[in-house]
Amino acid sequence: MSMNKALRTIALAATLFTAGAGAPELLTAATQTANGNSTVTVIVPDVIVLDYFTSINIGLAGKTESHGNGTYSQANISGGDQVFNGTGALTTSTLSDASSSTLNGADVTMTVKNVWAIRGFSPTGKATVSVSGPATLTKAATSSTIGVSKLQVMVDGASTATASTSISANLSGIQKVDATMGDVLMSLNFANTSLSGDYTGTITITAVTL
Repeated sequence: MSMNKALRTIALAATLFTAGAGAPELLTAATQTANGNSTVTVIVPDVIVLDYFTSINIGLAGKTESHGNGTYSQANISGGDQVFNGTGALTTSTLSDASSSTLNGADVTMTVKNVWAIRGFSPTGKATVSVSGPATLTKAATSSTIGVSKLQVMVDGASTATASTSISANLSGIQKVDATMGDVLMSLNFANTSLSGDYTGTITITAVTL
């Protein structure tokens, strides 16, 4: 019995030694890896930033003109007070035309440069810019007016042939350096202007993403 007990002890010790020697192999077994892909979508909305002036002040230069009209004469004047039109008397048809377009009734087109700017995002990278306003500029409490025969917008630096009441302009991003600058064209007429002073009207610039 004592011999068998000793053999069993030796066998058990051998088994434990073998198990202990194998333990490191279990700890260093190959790791397992699982991968999954996720699609990230950032939805960017339409964005538009419009810069404009709340007031646009345009001052015209004063004008002085003199026009000689030949000779005025009247013969055979009798004594006493009298009224007469001598030869060469002025009539509306004999008056000289003013040399300035602002004085002779012609339309005067003014290009007011860099008075609006747009930037932002749109699906097409473009926006429409439009302008609207009154047919006349008025002087408060008077009937004197300045006619507005044409009111248009265009991208600064473009040909005036592209000017219109509504145009397409680029939206190249939201940074200031990405802005598209633009002009306003106004054709003014002074045929019904009878007083000096301030004439006002409101124009509206509208930008819409495309």
